[in-house]
Amino acid sequence: MLKSIGKLEDFEIKNISIVFLMMSPGLFLYSILIFSVNPNATEIYGAREVLFFLFLIVGLLPFTKNKKVLENYGWITFFSLFIFGHYLIYTTYFNNFSLDYLLGTYVSVFGTVLLLKDRFLIIFFSATCLLHIYFRLFSSEVPAIDEVAILISMTTIFFFSFIILNNSLTYKKKLIKNNIKLEEEVKIRTKDLLERTNILTEKNKELEEFAYVISHDLKTPIRNVYTITQWLLDDHKSVFNEEINSNLQLIKEQSNQMELLVNGILEYSLQKKQGNYSCDIDLNKMLTNIAKANSRAKCRVLLKDTFPKVKGIEYQLLQVFQNLVQNAIKYNDNEEKLISIGYKTVNQFYQFSIEDNGIGIEEKYFEKIFKLFQKLEIITEKDSIGMGLALVKKIINTMGGKVWLKSKLGEGTIFYFTIPK
Repeated sequence: MLKSIGKLEDFEIKNISIVFLMMSPGLFLYSILIFSVNPNATEIYGAREVLFFLFLIVGLLPFTKNKKVLENYGWITFFSLFIFGHYLIYTTYFNNFSLDYLLGTYVSVFGTVLLLKDRFLIIFFSATCLLHIYFRLFSSEVPAIDEVAILISMTTIFFFSFIILNNSLTYKKKLIKNNIKLEEEVKIRTKDLLERTNILTEKNKELEEFAYVISHDLKTPIRNVYTITQWLLDDHKSVFNEEINSNLQLIKEQSNQMELLVNGILEYSLQKKQGNYSCDIDLNKMLTNIAKANSRAKCRVLLKDTFPKVKGIEYQLLQVFQNLVQNAIKYNDNEEKLISIGYKTVNQFYQFSIEDNGIGIEEKYFEKIFKLFQKLEIITEKDSIGMGLALVKKIINTMGGKVWLKSKLGEGTIFYFTIPK
């Protein structure tokens, strides 16, 4: 019973603490002001300083986060205000109920009633204060008319305090009820989120297992192609002519690249961190292989520069260059297809360009083509799903660069992208 009387909500403790921290210097200064205006005023020696430190300590107590203090903070504030209220009445009596002390008592008593949050404590405080005032008035030499005025004013203050407080307590009950309801809703939603999280975790595990199985099934035939090609080169290299040997070597290189892509897609789908796989990449070797793999009769892929070694994830950069080069070839209606790959240094970035002499792109499509599953209206190929450029943009953004293009319809296209040095 007593424990529940002294218990306050967290927001109430915070508010009351702030009030005490403001009261501590405020009342100290008010006391000094009274003495400067009325040198004949009488106070208990040292009481001003004691009350200053008392209110300061009470205001700072919640910051200790002590469990016992927080549980009984209602009682702590009550006894502090109880002592202060009766001290004011006593001091007002000693100063013959002068107006300056009387006004201070009115304000403090009114504020105390509003600060206390329990009806029992409020009634106890109000009753003892009224009895104390009655006793001091009847034992003083204050004129009868002043006694009546003081009693009526004090009673009126308590009356209106109760009215205001009653509304406040009603509102507090509604607030607590709403808080309880919200807490229950939060618990239900938290439980639901945990269940959904567990389901998603299980689904992610299933997807990881699925990705590993698929990658294994894809890599097996790729390795078989590589192995068979190597056998052919080992056993029949002297029999085959130079063109066949060159094509077999190209098949080997493309098998290696295909396995690299499968591994990359697996890591990409499992959302591995980029930093764990970042390494030095020999772009000259990578781009030479891409140029060889995509060059054929009436289709040339030219490297305009000697390319630097860069930091990054190899399979991701391979995907970027392959997608851009293959797009440049695929959507090129020229009889003699020409794709040029170049680069230059721009501040702290390498800027790469892939230029073609193809059909070109209208400006209204510049943003659209980088969105997932978006294709140009003029593209009718069945094997085009509109994923390549979206993947390019995602990879480049992840690496800290950007991708854009310049093009005019019928005049070819240049794709640019940057990556940090």
